[in-house]
This record gives sequence, C-alpha cells and structure tokens, in this order.
Amino acid sequence: MPILEVHDCEHESFARRLDEHDAVASVVAIDQSEDIATYAVEWSADLDSFYQALSDHHASILKAIKDGGQWEFDLRFPSHESLSAFHDQINEDEIRLDVRRVSRSNQPELDPQSRLSPAQREALELAISEGYYSIPRTTTTAELGATLGISDQAVVERLRRAMAALGQEYIAASEETLQA
Repeated sequence: MPILEVHDCEHESFARRLDEHDAVASVVAIDQSEDIATYAVEWSADLDSFYQALSDHHASILKAIKDGGQWEFDLRFPSHESLSAFHDQINEDEIRLDVRRVSRSNQPELDPQSRLSPAQREALELAISEGYYSIPRTTTTAELGATLGISDQAVVERLRRAMAALGQEYIAASEETLQA
C-alpha cells in the first residue's frame, strides 16, 4: 500500500477524487496539516496496468509528482533484471515511459547474509565503542580480547577480516555508482 504525501492542495477534494478513481480500492488519511497530507492508497491492480507492472516486479514508489498532466516517479527495484522486465511489460501495455536516470543505490543492503560474520561484527562494534579507532586510541587489542574472551591476536585477525570485507563492499559499490 503506497504512502502518498500531498503538498499544497485542497486535501479533502484530493482525497475524494482519488477515492473515486477506478484504479483505487481505498484511501486512508494518515496525517494532515495545513500544507501537507499523507494518505495510504490501495490500488486495484487489475484495473491499472502501470501499478500491476510495479507489483509484478516488486517495485517501490519512492516519490511521485504530478505536474499538469504528466507524472514523474522515483522508483526502486530489487534488481536490474526486475527493472528491465518492468520496462518490457510497460512497453507491451503501450504506456509511454521516459526514463531519465537509472542508478544503483549507494546504501548498503542490510540483510542476514551480511559480509561480516557475527564474531567480526561483535569485535568491530566493541572496537569502535571502546575507542580502538580513536586518535589517540583509548583501548588495546589485548583489552578488547579480554572483554571478548579471546587473544589479542584473534581480535586483530577479526578486525582485519572485517575491515577487508567492508572495504571490498565499499569499493564494489563505488565502482557500480561510477558505471551507472
């Protein structure tokens, strides 16, 4: 259910017109002030081929702006393959779509398959919180090891592997951004 934030309009009239649209199943006002209103909208996907294509390819609407008779959307897709399949479906449905920019997110994906092992993450979090990376350092690997119940050499190895994994992820994300 997309969330719409609507600026500078007569909110009651907007909500009523939106609710009356054939492609809309329901509209719920979430928040409203003088200038901005927020609505949750449930689309009837079977009546709207654009929304059906978004749903089919697991896209999220990040932003939608209507200027006159034209819409501008910022969309997020889970993969480049999803974006391509969406584009193909939109073309088949003969919906005019001008793509202005495609970019990869520079936000790291936080998922259970993170590049850091639980032990590496624990060591890194402790090192940061205890000031191992501060200038001057306020703790040593021996002190971190005592807290973690491992040797100082094991702490060094965990931190080294964690930093290498994070560095590789950062470099890969930077290269993808430059290529986009």
